[in-house]
Amino acid sequence: MRIGVRGLAAVAAAVAIVVAAGWWLWSRPTLPAGISQANGRLESEQTQVAAKFAGRVDAVLVREGDQVDAGEVIARTVRTRATTVC
Repeated sequence: MRIGVRGLAAVAAAVAIVVAAGWWLWSRPTLPAGISQANGRLESEQTQVAAKFAGRVDAVLVREGDQVDAGEVIARTVRTRATTVC
C-alpha cells in the first residue's frame, strides 16, 4: 500500500491539529497567586447551643472546629448568686 502526497498531507495536518490542541490546553493561563482550584465535597451541620441557666461565661472548654458529643460540657459559667431589688 502506497501513501500518496494527499495522504501524507492529511496525516501531517491531523498531527498538526493534535499538537496545536495539546499546546493550547497546556498553555492556558493559570490562576492568580493565592487562588487554588480543587474538586471535593464539603459536609456541614449547623447546631444551636443553649444554656440551662443564665450567667456569664467563665471558660470555653472547646475550640472552633472541635468535634463534640451530645451532652458534653463545652463551657462553664460563673456561679454567682443573683440578687433582686424589691
